[in-house]
Amino acid sequence: MIGKLINLYYKFNYRFLLDKRVVLNKGAFVHNFGTFIVNGNSNCSIKIDDAVYIGRYANIHTGSKVTLSEGVVLSDYVYISTLSHSFNPKAGFIMSQPSYDKGEIFIGNNSFIGFGAKIMPNVSLGEWCIVGSGSVVTKSFPSYVMIAGNPAKVIKKYNREKNKWESV
Repeated sequence: MIGKLINLYYKFNYRFLLDKRVVLNKGAFVHNFGTFIVNGNSNCSIKIDDAVYIGRYANIHTGSKVTLSEGVVLSDYVYISTLSHSFNPKAGFIMSQPSYDKGEIFIGNNSFIGFGAKIMPNVSLGEWCIVGSGSVVTKSFPSYVMIAGNPAKVIKKYNREKNKWESV
């Protein structure tokens, strides 16, 4: 099944449903050329909460669920996907083989995903999780951490007592 492809170019000031599988809540802003692909049944969805900013050319693909919580910022060229291709040499061309879902993605409140970062399947990021530009996130991270690299790792933690980010 080929996923539903949706290109968005507008600021949404209201709850908006696209095919009931892409949900944009109040104040979400989707910049030019954002692409959303929902590949699967009615239980599959992309949920974008209030005050989320999605930069230019962001790609979000799912065969299960992707949730962007309140206040999340995705910079330009961010890639988020729960899907993977099959790679069976005896089954023909790769693009003719079925894709499959490898697990939901959740991004917590007020997290920031830097330019060109990639969030891979089965990842959960806590609130105020800062992802460095170009990072590849292959596992889950807790709240109040700054991560970077390929694969991403914790480089700073927020110290609430001192009210500042500290190197690890």
